[in-house]
Amino acid sequence: MKQTPIFVTPVLDSTQSKVNTELLEQSVERYGEGKHLEAFHLLLDHLNPGFRAKYGNADGTEFRIPHGSILVNIRIADGRMLISADFLEIPEKGRVAMLRQVADLNINRLMLPRFRKEGDLLKMEYECAMAQSHPYKLYFVLRNICHVGDRYDDEFCSKFGARRSYEPRITPYPAEETDRICEAVRQICRETIDAVTEYGNERRYGYAWNVLDTALYKIAYVAHPQGQLMNELEKAVDDMDKELPVAELVAKGKAYLEKLLAAPREELARDLYFVDTLISTKRRSSLNNVQENMKDVYREATEAIQAENYERSAVRILYKFYEMYFYNDVQDDLNALVSRALERSAGKPMEEASEILYEALDNIMEGELDADDEEGGDALAGLSEAMAGAAEQMQQLASSMESQVAEMQTKMQEAMMRGDMAEYMRLATEFQQKMMEQAMGKQE
Repeated sequence: MKQTPIFVTPVLDSTQSKVNTELLEQSVERYGEGKHLEAFHLLLDHLNPGFRAKYGNADGTEFRIPHGSILVNIRIADGRMLISADFLEIPEKGRVAMLRQVADLNINRLMLPRFRKEGDLLKMEYECAMAQSHPYKLYFVLRNICHVGDRYDDEFCSKFGARRSYEPRITPYPAEETDRICEAVRQICRETIDAVTEYGNERRYGYAWNVLDTALYKIAYVAHPQGQLMNELEKAVDDMDKELPVAELVAKGKAYLEKLLAAPREELARDLYFVDTLISTKRRSSLNNVQENMKDVYREATEAIQAENYERSAVRILYKFYEMYFYNDVQDDLNALVSRALERSAGKPMEEASEILYEALDNIMEGELDADDEEGGDALAGLSEAMAGAAEQMQQLASSMESQVAEMQTKMQEAMMRGDMAEYMRLATEFQQKMMEQAMGKQE
């Protein structure tokens, strides 16, 4: 590959998270004071400041909040809260196979919420007393329902012919924008396939793997797709990390891009739209977590440039920059720095592109997010770090719970297989208590 790939202006001007971390802290304080309804209102405002008024009743006790292709219903009455979401209508054909997968989701993907069958309708539900509605706990419940529902309804509609019980409120991209994005996706596919073929002929499979994974991240960055297209991109990314020979991973990734390249415009356009989301699937970026994630590639790129291996430096930095966008809602100051470097380095010879990309990476590692005003950049970076603190705590809490979640789910699954529902419910209650203890402990 003689020069870096093209840069395409993404459909979103801003990649910054909408969450307000100060409101999360206030929510926890109100919960501690016993003001449970007010605490929940502040939690919603923390997630998206406009949703409470837009999707709730005047008393703030009932909400119908869209998240992607599902609708989250919240009802507060008689000191209790019920959170539910209509999932799908079960089809006649393929219903047994679909219900098997739903049972697997119940055990392995949902934590406190559960699927419930009501006739031919599947719902996800969770209910608790308001006295047990700690903001962290409700965040995890809502996040679980939103991510499982929005992720698997598209897949089950495509795979089993299930029917939606709720028509998503979407705003399709304007026709000209749709045409631009569809052509950009095809162009990314074409140039990546060409680069992978070149690297494959030279048996440089490590480089081929990097540019393939970068292309998947880049398509998500440029197009911001929804629905099944986003599901397929996420699966393709997961497939690239499987424990297989690199040459085999490269072949699978290349085959996916060839399939995407051959897809008609109508198929691509179907998943190009704007939609409200309650809880982002991505984490809220902060300078600290980005620096930590970039640490290894910074060292690698430095060594590559010192050895005059500019191609390695450019390929690896491009990979990490686009990966950052795939997994994070990137704050505006960091986005401005990186997107400027991506645009300036596009289509350049490797040595020139490497210099531009490395300079941006160096600025990140030094905390200089505004290259034109270092003092202002440092202040803004500090503000970003402070505001991200509570959100990072939530992410850390989620990570610390992963091993416990896996262990509890295994035990619950074993109880389910034995038909021991009493033990299953005991374990579910124990799990809920542990979640509350960890959430409260994180605040002490």
